Amino acid sequence: MVDERGGDAAGYLGWFFLGAVAGAAAALLLAPKSGTETRELLSEHSQEWFKKAQEVAEEAQGRAGDLFDKGREYVEEQRNRLLSAFEAGRSAMKEEMGKQHNDH
Repeated sequence: MVDERGGDAAGYLGWFFLGAVAGAAAALLLAPKSGTETRELLSEHSQEWFKKAQEVAEEAQGRAGDLFDKGREYVEEQRNRLLSAFEAGRSAMKEEMGKQHNDH
């Protein structure tokens, strides 16, 4: 379940960058140029833009995965600390209860 959330975040980043490319293409289409000029410009640069967007999306996905892993490690470390503190408190309580029981 936790891995699914990381995958969702990376997927959203990919869709974001795809949307950015689509937005850039729409801006070119709405620019005041002739249809022929616009089509030529799109055909010249579309593969390049798509490749750049794909690279950025992959990099962002890698970074998101790294951050997710670091967060998971931190949570596990804090969980272990909490369990250790709980066990120490429980042992101290048992010891104190044993002392009180022996005093009576």
